[in-house]
Amino acid sequence: MVEEIRKIDYFDRKILFELDRNTRISATELGKKIRKSKQFVDYRIKKLEEDNILRGYVSVIDYSKLGYLSVRVYFKFHNLNPEEQEKLENELIKDKEVWWLVTLEGAWDVGYATAVKNILDFYDYWDKIMKKYRKYIINHSIVVYTHIRQYPKSYIIDKNNSDEGTLVGASKIKAKVDDMDINILRFISNNARASLLEIADKIKSSPQVVRSRLNKLQQSGVIQGYRALIDVSFLGYRYYKVYINLVHIDKLNELGQFCKQHPNILNVNRTIGGRDFEIELQAKSFEQFDSIMKELRSKFIGMIDDYEFVIAREEKKMVYFPFE
Repeated sequence: MVEEIRKIDYFDRKILFELDRNTRISATELGKKIRKSKQFVDYRIKKLEEDNILRGYVSVIDYSKLGYLSVRVYFKFHNLNPEEQEKLENELIKDKEVWWLVTLEGAWDVGYATAVKNILDFYDYWDKIMKKYRKYIINHSIVVYTHIRQYPKSYIIDKNNSDEGTLVGASKIKAKVDDMDINILRFISNNARASLLEIADKIKSSPQVVRSRLNKLQQSGVIQGYRALIDVSFLGYRYYKVYINLVHIDKLNELGQFCKQHPNILNVNRTIGGRDFEIELQAKSFEQFDSIMKELRSKFIGMIDDYEFVIAREEKKMVYFPFE
């Protein structure tokens, strides 16, 4: 996390936004969008990386297209000091099934998501976790993700979102992939800005073959997009996860459209076993968060019953391909 709020200019903001939309955009293409040279863009990206504002680049891979489902777990701990909790979190991060983990403030201490082929596989994993950590867990919550839709951080450039975003978890159809596809996915899962040549060297093939395979994986929906991991604390923003109960779902599409366009709302999630509707948003203060939620409730009077929220402290793991 960035300890001090760093001042950035228009060009930094535009670069961050474009990388969040499509992190595989070339420096030349990005330069055209901001009317600057490739060298300027390369320098700014390198500086943002050195300042740990750009923390990495991930490929958004739809695990459901590969025959997996995702189960989210929340834990509230007791009988743990901070050092022991951090050790437990790091042990969870090392689990091959875990593709996302975040520390939280509020009702829960940690949340994470696993990718498994079926619920019985999850129970095998769950028994292992309970055997190891049950004495430290005072409360837990388990839900199955059915839709995870993510949008770019449009607030960075002070504009409403118009991007369709990415969607994972919602496919009923398994895509056909072979070992070469799997090797490509494994490598680019957390190396999304790697060049075709770098990927080809890694999988012992040619750039032409890699380009063809990537196009196929994108067209089939296995690869939903490419995004940057951005530490927005340098802008003073915090991450809120909101769990909403609905009175009815008559205007569900309108609610989804409102969330899509709102610059601060970055995720819309649907689950089995959780609340009716979940959103994730970033705001500079609790007052801004509260204002966004009041705006949402006023737009959909009579539809939104109540909501709970937690604040994400730190995202410690995000990789869309932990399971092969």
